[in-house]
Amino acid sequence: MEKTYVIAEIGINHDGKLRNVINLINLAKKAGADAVKFQLFQADTLAKKNDLKKYKLFKKKPNQTLYEMWKSLMLKKEWLKKIKNHTNKLNIDLGFSIFDDESLNLIKKINIKFIKVASSDLTDHNLLKKISKMKKRIIISTGMAEKKEINQSLKIFNKNKITLLHCVSLYPTKHNLLNLKRMEQLKKICKSVGFSDHSVGVIGSIKAINLGANIIEKHFTYNKNADGPDHKGSADYNDLKIICDYAKKNYLMEGSGRIKPSKNELRMRVFARKSIFAKNNIKKGEKFSIENIECRRPGNGLEAQNYFKILGKKSIKNFNKNEMIKI
Repeated sequence: MEKTYVIAEIGINHDGKLRNVINLINLAKKAGADAVKFQLFQADTLAKKNDLKKYKLFKKKPNQTLYEMWKSLMLKKEWLKKIKNHTNKLNIDLGFSIFDDESLNLIKKINIKFIKVASSDLTDHNLLKKISKMKKRIIISTGMAEKKEINQSLKIFNKNKITLLHCVSLYPTKHNLLNLKRMEQLKKICKSVGFSDHSVGVIGSIKAINLGANIIEKHFTYNKNADGPDHKGSADYNDLKIICDYAKKNYLMEGSGRIKPSKNELRMRVFARKSIFAKNNIKKGEKFSIENIECRRPGNGLEAQNYFKILGKKSIKNFNKNEMIKI
């Protein structure tokens, strides 16, 4: 069994500011995350410019359209190399969710660890075929998806290393709607599965680790009270550290599963196990009996499991009361 791989999903929580990008990478590394991930998209292809509906996703910008929001949250092209260099410096893996052709072409110029397919793009087979040619590890979220749709997408990535993430596309997801047992069904489709956690707090991620998640993806923010669509339901530094620490401890606690004492346990046998002692003085030739022998600690003599084996046998020497029996 491998340790659960924890991805700090920075996503769009950088608020379109490079200083936040760098700060969040630093915090993710400090918390113990294995990887950071960003959402790479082009607003011109993600949302309609002429959609003038006000979504009020920012308290400070109540009149902002969806297009304007995505435009303000884009990662700038010139940041990508800086992001890659900084993750290299900190020795933390880097991945991106890719939403369009232009973004896919941009990441071809940098060496990243994995590509994420968002739940929203699971059925965009045109985009998936282009992503599959990158020959990278592919992580696919399965929110809103039917089993048939998942299988169709997997066929496109038949030559890639795949992990399916159970996901509920509700932001945030109430705990009673997490349906974590769905991971068991996904394991019948794909060997590697995980959980993209959109619930508040750490309980969902910890439960998923206990259920065998290979990957945990958790939205990550510098401040849950920051203005924006994803901050409130994200993990902060303390939350992420709890998840990362638990993933490591859970891996260590699993052990090998062998029914065999460890070296440390073997040393404890001397103190915890029992040996056979003379209950009274025993003369040479006298038979061992329940009246003259008993079992007590320490366990560095004739082991207690031999008690019934020596009952009725003659002693080959004299033993004083409380002396350890040796034959």
